[in-house]
Amino acid sequence: MAAFNFNAGQSNYTGEVLGDLLTLVAQENETYKEGLIHVKSGIKKKYALPHVRLGKIIQDHVATPVSSVGEYEFAERYLTPEDFMIYLEFNPRDFEQYYKPFQPTGNLVFRELDPKVQATMIRLLMEQEQEYINQAIWCSATPTEHAKISSSDGSVAAGATEIGGDAEAGPMKYFNGTIARVLMNTAASTTSEDAKCGQVNIAGTGTFADGEAVENELYAMWGATAPKIRKKAGLVILMDYKSWDAYNKYLSAKTMKYNDNRKENEHRFQGKRIIPMVALPNDTIFMGVFTTGVDSNLWMGVDYVNDENVLQVDKLQNNSELYFFKALLKMDVNIVRPSEITAHIPFKYTAA
Repeated sequence: MAAFNFNAGQSNYTGEVLGDLLTLVAQENETYKEGLIHVKSGIKKKYALPHVRLGKIIQDHVATPVSSVGEYEFAERYLTPEDFMIYLEFNPRDFEQYYKPFQPTGNLVFRELDPKVQATMIRLLMEQEQEYINQAIWCSATPTEHAKISSSDGSVAAGATEIGGDAEAGPMKYFNGTIARVLMNTAASTTSEDAKCGQVNIAGTGTFADGEAVENELYAMWGATAPKIRKKAGLVILMDYKSWDAYNKYLSAKTMKYNDNRKENEHRFQGKRIIPMVALPNDTIFMGVFTTGVDSNLWMGVDYVNDENVLQVDKLQNNSELYFFKALLKMDVNIVRPSEITAHIPFKYTAA
């Protein structure tokens, strides 16, 4: 996700420290790791996702064709990455007791931050950042849209995910994530640019009582998905872990499908892969084409504000012992072909 360029004075990353940093670069969050999103980088301001719908283009052979017969509709969706940042100050001396073999020698005033301490702090920061981004891809919402979204039954359970609420690492308010985009699309007027790209099929909005209810909803969603979409190789089913656990238990209890309880049932429905997702709120299921390629129905737009210094590590100021970590990021998410997504979302959207 990120590139790293450390301050020039701390460039001696070798051996174990270098291994730690290479591991960090290789780490991916859940959405990337499962290959569910296409990432478009280098977007400075705005990137258009064009949508073209062709209708009746076949007509009788005549010497002079009638141009009004063919149907052609063009619409655009956009990726507009928004700015946010990571920032942390800390005192390296807090780590002395944990990193004795790497403690510097010499006068305290001229000591430099040990590379091993930097690597460890970066690991902690990036793990938290990746967890945040993973959840924000699905659950972010700008303050304007956040005010319009609530749970489908009007209640908020303790610990439940709030679209546009706070993740452990910070507020999910800088861009509209996938669920907010879906809700905005289904509420859009038919004449709006959003709706011209098609509208998401919402199969249900409630909570699941048990695994049997999950299975019934999967059949309903399958039936609501056009056969030409079902045939696409990239079609997958994304499901929150609460729903998957209930469904897995239900499958294991079936007489003809009992599975050793030391193993999970196969992650399949109608031959399509089921991917349990930590980032999804409870009682949420998506059925659609989600890949890393340009055919994906989910795109992310990013632009590193300063490619030469994505993650800055340096002293807070010359007369201070404190160091800081700072990363500047830009990000946005959007769906490309809404009509090719079928969803069960336990949230409602009030346009007014």
